[in-house]
Parts: sequence; structure tokens; C-alpha cells
Amino acid sequence: MITSDQKSIWVRNLMLTAVVVALIFVALKIDGSLKKIKLYDQALAYYKADNLLAAEQTFSQADEYSSIEYGEKEWTAFMSGLTSIRLQLEGFKQAAQAAIGDKKEEEVLETYRRYQSFKQETLKQQDKQAASFFQSVSAKLGLEKGWSDYYLQALNQAKAHMRKADPGTENESFVHTLVLIPDEFFGGKAQKEEELNALFQRYETAKLQKLGTSLSFEDVITRTANSIKQYRQEGITAEWLQKQLERYALSEINQAIKEKDLSGFVTMAKAYQQIKDVLPDGSDVLATIEGYLENRVKQAEQYAKAHQFTKAMDLYQMLSGLLDTSSLIKGVEERWTEYDPTRLLQMKYPDKTFDSFVTGRDHWGAKQYAIGVDEAEHHLYLAAKLSDDDNPVYMDQALDVDADFTLTLSKLRDGNENPILLVQTAGKERPYSYVGIMPDLSRNAFLTRFSIEADELSAEDAEQVIVKNAAGKGENEIASFQLGEKGLAYREKLADLQPDSEEAVEPDTTGSQSEGQSGGSDADAHGNSIADVYAGPGNDYEIIGRVSLDSSIQIVTNLNGWYQIQFDGKEGWILAPTP
Repeated sequence: MITSDQKSIWVRNLMLTAVVVALIFVALKIDGSLKKIKLYDQALAYYKADNLLAAEQTFSQADEYSSIEYGEKEWTAFMSGLTSIRLQLEGFKQAAQAAIGDKKEEEVLETYRRYQSFKQETLKQQDKQAASFFQSVSAKLGLEKGWSDYYLQALNQAKAHMRKADPGTENESFVHTLVLIPDEFFGGKAQKEEELNALFQRYETAKLQKLGTSLSFEDVITRTANSIKQYRQEGITAEWLQKQLERYALSEINQAIKEKDLSGFVTMAKAYQQIKDVLPDGSDVLATIEGYLENRVKQAEQYAKAHQFTKAMDLYQMLSGLLDTSSLIKGVEERWTEYDPTRLLQMKYPDKTFDSFVTGRDHWGAKQYAIGVDEAEHHLYLAAKLSDDDNPVYMDQALDVDADFTLTLSKLRDGNENPILLVQTAGKERPYSYVGIMPDLSRNAFLTRFSIEADELSAEDAEQVIVKNAAGKGENEIASFQLGEKGLAYREKLADLQPDSEEAVEPDTTGSQSEGQSGGSDADAHGNSIADVYAGPGNDYEIIGRVSLDSSIQIVTNLNGWYQIQFDGKEGWILAPTP
């Protein structure tokens, strides 16, 4: 249990302790005040002696004591301003050293620009003492000398790198480094622009010359285009590099044109068109490309007009890398097919050799058609286009024959636009067997319209045929037959066949030939057979010459009863001679 005397002692001790602490605090404050007064007086003395660095340093030490307010407010405010300048400059130095150490060029430049801005603001105050203090602190910290050493070293290193670097293979970051160097290190903005342009031009000229001898055209222009983009990002227009690129590309492309290297031209032109974004307006190279391309398109059209379709197609295919030639190629294919319908079959069956063809237009619902005859396989193949835009329809039919046969387009018709195809082969009861067939494109099949054996058959018109000694009805007669829904129907006897005597009626033996196929032929003074040569497979084409059938004739192809031949160094068509 604590007695009252003990409590009194504790209270007394606490009070004594408080008094001691208070006395110590007062003593310290008095000591701090005395030190502050001493430092302020010393700082004032330095100030009066025009030693601002020592004055500010001493003042900042005195300012650390907050025991009392001392000194004139105007003077203390001025000295606080000097302290602020010193702290700002020390901050610039720390930031610059950190950026240089980390090799952050942009941060170095940013610190330098902030320093210059702060410097201008300080000097604008027209306070000679503050300006003098700024210069003294900056010099003491070595700020401007540090930046000067840094940028001069960067400038010299970049120049040396440009002289020693292997163009196009080394790191070209020196471009960015040079651009970041402040104008004043070149003597001003104009001087900097002039010097950098001269440096970059020499470098890029050497680079382009070396790349041109070691890399492909595409690699050279791609790397040069990337350099132009880099210069633009740095604020440099680099028109001089555009001109160098144009000269190089124009020389290479003109060389390909001179050597008629169309494949090389297309490759280079395509690559050059892909860098349009870095080329000058009105590029001479692009104009050359467009002009040559236009001429090649015209040449392909001339090929097509001259029926040199393969050359036209090949040329359009080669140009497809520069422009969309799909519609042009389609147009050539249509013209080729129109000129030579057999192409429809040849595209479908490229490995098949046909013995003869029957071609035409506007039959059986087809705008154009071609029928190929394979005599060895006793097979017919048909290709038909229903319209210009539709894909061809294909059909094939095996014939029930055991011997050689011929196929002709007869005068007989099943309707206005459906002529009958006449197949003639050896018969069993008569010398010949005749089968009339008709393509049915809707059913994708050949329909047999009639079959008859006879000594001879000729079509008189669209419905009537004259048959000599038919097997069955019409035997030993020259009779007329009518084409009906069920085939050939006996119509009437024209004459009896008399043994060892001439028939009363001489049948027309030309009916089994294709429609419109007749060609002029006669004999010369020596009795040699002479045939007219036509520009195309039909007598509606222009006659371009005459040949002797008794001489050796080079036959190129057989088309629908016409022979394509070589004569006098050119090509023409004659009607296939009757054996």
C-alpha cells in the first residue's frame, strides 16, 4: 500500500524532471538560435563580399535551424531563391548522369532542354546576382561541360561509325543519335541541317552502290525505302535519297526492257509498286512501268486479233502479277473458242487425239459446240457452250459399230435448230449402214433417230432422204424416205434398180457432207487437180491462194471436212478431197 509520503515524493520527482527537460530544451533553442544568428551573420558577410556561393551555402545551413526568425525578410527571400536555383541545378545533374549511364538518349536531351529553358527563365529576370549565381553553380557542377563532352563524343562516334560501317548490314541508330544532338553543337539549326544532309547523302550513296552489287533489286529498294521512312520519322525529307532510288530503279528496269526480260520486268515492277508511299509525286519509274505495261497489253491484244491465242494468253498470264488480267484472259479464251470450237474438247481431253471434228453454232440449244471423233475407240465426244457465261457441257457416246466410220452434219433436222448427225459405216446386208443421232443436251445423251442399211443415202432437205437399195422396205429401189417422230418412214419409190443399167434417178451423193462445205477445184493445163485455199474452214472465207492436189501437201489438222495446210510459208484451208 502506497503511503501519502511516497506519493508526494513521486510528484516532486516528476516536477523536477519536467523542469530539467524544459531547461535543456531552452538551452538547446538558445544554442540553435545563437548558431543560426552566427551563420546568418557569416552568410551576410559573404554576400557583402560578393561571394554568393559561400553566402548561399552558409545561409542554407542557417536555414536548417528553425529556432527563431532572424534577418531581414527581403534578404532572406533573395537567399532562399538562390537555394532554389542550386537545388534545381543539382537535380538536372543527377537526372543527366542517370540518363547517360542508362544510355537513354531521349532522356538526356529532355534534361538538357529543361536545363536550357530554366536557364533562359533565370536570365530573363534581369537580376545580375541571380544570373551570376546560376552561372557559378552550373560551372561548379560541370553541367554545360558535361553535356558538351557528351554530345561532341556522340557526334564524333556517329561520324566514325558512318565511315567504317558496312552499309545496310550494321545498326543505323547513329541517324537517330545525330538528329538528337542539339542545334548549337553544329553552330545553329541551318548549319546542323546542312551538315547532316551532307553526311547522310555520302553514307546513302555508298550504301546504295554496295547493295546494288550484292543484293537483288527487291532487297535494294526495300532497304532504301526503309531508310527513307526512318529519315522521315526523324523529320528529314530525304528528297535526295528518293532521287537516288529513282535513278537506280529506272536503270535496272530499263535494262530489263532492253533485254526483253518480261519476267524480270514484272518482278521488279511489282516490287517497286509496293513502295509507292515513299516515292515522289510523278515518279518517273512508275510512269515507265505504266507505259511499258500498256504496250504489252496492246501487244497481247494484237496477238489475239492475229489468232495467236497461245501467245496472247501467255503474255496476259505473265502480266497478271502487275494487274488483274482475269477478264482479259477470259476474253481471249472466248475468242479462241469462237475461232476454233475444237478447243472446247481439247481443254477437257488434253491427252486425246481426235481423228476429225464437227463444229458449229446455234444447234441443239448450244451457242457453240464441237464434236470429236475417235475412230479407233468408235467413240464420240461433245462439248457445248449454252451461253458465253456458262461452263461447257460435256457428253460422250460409244457407237455400236465394228468398222471405221465417218460423222457428218446432215441436212436433216428435227426442228429448226436440231440437225441430225449422220454416222456412216460398213453394213451387214448392204455396203453401208447409216445411223442418225442427235445430241439432247437437256438429257446429257445422244438420241438415235433412225438406223438404215443401203447402197447409198443422201439428204435432199430437212425432212427427206433418197435411199438406194435399202434393206427392207425400198429394196431394189431408189426411194424417198421421210423423217418423222419414229425415224425414217418409207414415202415413195422414185425408180427401180435395173441390173447392169443406169438408174433412172441419179441420187445426190453430197447430202452426207457437212452443211455449207463446198470448195472450188478444177484442173490445170496438165490435168492436175487444183483447189482453192481459204482463210478459214469454210467457203465463206476469203480465197487466199490455190494449190495442186497432186503435189505433196502438209496437212496441219482436219476440221469438219476441211484440211488446214501449210503452203508458201503460210496457213490456209482446203476442202478435204473426195477419194
